[in-house]
Amino acid sequence: MKVVLLQDVSGQGKKGEIKNVSEGYARNFLFPRQLAKEATAEALKEIEAHHASIARKEEQQKQAAVKLAEQLKDYELTIEVKVGEGSRVFGSITSKQIAEGLAKAGFVIDKKKIVLHDAIKGLGTMPVAIKLHHEVTAQIHVHVVAHKDTH
Repeated sequence: MKVVLLQDVSGQGKKGEIKNVSEGYARNFLFPRQLAKEATAEALKEIEAHHASIARKEEQQKQAAVKLAEQLKDYELTIEVKVGEGSRVFGSITSKQIAEGLAKAGFVIDKKKIVLHDAIKGLGTMPVAIKLHHEVTAQIHVHVVAHKDTH
């Protein structure tokens, strides 16, 4: 008997998959627990529409990420930090600080999407990658400059 899984079922498959199972397993286990339903033409159309909807959403997210990557292309973010003797930076620049700087510039980006291979601990310009989508990565430049005291 062909069934459409409504939830992930251990040993059988993932939600939305069509599986061939014994009739007794379907009627006595899967159907009473609302884990699957019979793979009728209507159910198959429903699943197909659901997959098409997911594909459309994925494509929209990718297009939005490409658009944002184009806006961020070669963007330069300046971050002021306190420095000590010999222009040594106190602490390091974190992805949170970069995300906050980008937010002030109008780019709302989650700090988890900012890829820092090593902590930024010095003055200067460093390239920083931002993973906007699993297929789209933008590159910005972060300028770390000494904070100018007004005292």
